[in-house]
Amino acid sequence: MKKKLFLLIISAVLLLVAACSGTEGNAESSSGGDEKQSGKPTVAVVLKGADQEYFKLAEAGAKQAFKDFDVNGKFLAASTQTKEQELINILEDLLTDKPDALVVMPSTESAIPTLSKYTDKDIPVLLIDTNLNWDEKLTYIGIDNYTAGQKAAEHLASLLSKGDEIAILEGVSGAAVNEERVRGVKDYMKEAGIKIATSQSADFDRTKAVNTMENILTANPGIKGVFSANDAMSLGALKATTSNGVNIPIVGVDGTADGLESIAAGEVTATVGQNPYNMSYLGVENALKAIKGESVDREIDSGIELITEENAAEHLEKVKEMLGKK
Repeated sequence: MKKKLFLLIISAVLLLVAACSGTEGNAESSSGGDEKQSGKPTVAVVLKGADQEYFKLAEAGAKQAFKDFDVNGKFLAASTQTKEQELINILEDLLTDKPDALVVMPSTESAIPTLSKYTDKDIPVLLIDTNLNWDEKLTYIGIDNYTAGQKAAEHLASLLSKGDEIAILEGVSGAAVNEERVRGVKDYMKEAGIKIATSQSADFDRTKAVNTMENILTANPGIKGVFSANDAMSLGALKATTSNGVNIPIVGVDGTADGLESIAAGEVTATVGQNPYNMSYLGVENALKAIKGESVDREIDSGIELITEENAAEHLEKVKEMLGKK
C-alpha cells in the first residue's frame, strides 16, 4: 500500500513539473542567456506572422544574429499576419519588459500608436520587411516593394503580348507590402499595354488562393497570366490552373523553398526573391549599433533578384541551409 502511494505521489510531481515547464505554441523564445545579465543588451524581434516559411526564415536570421552579436535576444510572433490585434497585444506586453531595442515586422499602420510608445521611452524601433509612413522609426530594412512589383511585371509582360489580360492575386488588404507590389505591377502593365482583368485578395494564403483563382478562371477564362503578391498564393494559383487544364505563366514574390522547388520543376514561372533571413539579421546588427550610440542608415536595402527555372535550384540550396535543412 505504501509503495502504491509513493508511486502516485511521484507521478503527480512529474505531471506538475511538465505543466509548469510547458509553453504555448511557437510564438515566443529567448536566446542569449539571462536577460538581466549586466552589460548585455536585450534586442527584441517581433514578426507579424509565424505560419509561413517566410517568417521561419526571418526567425532563423534573428536567432543567428542573437548568437553572433552576443545579445540577449527575445523573439515573438503573431500566429498569422491577418491578426493585427494579436501583434499589437504582443507589442504592448513586450513594452513592460523594456528591451533596449525593438526590431519589428509590422503589417499595417495600425501598429504605429503602439510603436510610438517605444520611442517615447527612448527605445529605438527598427522596421523590417514592411515600411510604415512613420517619422519616428530609426530605419527600414527590406526591399522596395514597388520595385519588386515592377520587376515581376516586367518578366510576366515579356511572356505575353500587348492587349493580353492578366489576373492579380493580392495579399492582405491594407498591408503596405501588398499595396506597393500591386501598384508596381499595375503601373508597369499599363505602360506595357497589358490589361488587368481582375485583382482580388487571397490574404497571402495558399488555400485561399486556390479558391480565389478558381473563381477568377470561371469569370475570366481568357486571362493569359497571373501575378501573385507572394509565393504561397502562386502555388495556390498553380493548383487551380492545373486542375482546370490551364497553362499560363505565374509570377510571384518571396523566394521560399516550396516556391523555388516548383519553379525549378518548371511549374510556377518565376518569383522576385527577397531575403527575410538577412532582414532580421541586419535588424539585430543595426539595433546593437543604435544601442551603442552609433549611426544607422535611415533605409537599408536587403536586395531582390528575379528567380526563374535557370537559377531556382541554386537559390533553393541557400534557403534550405538558412533553415537548417541541408
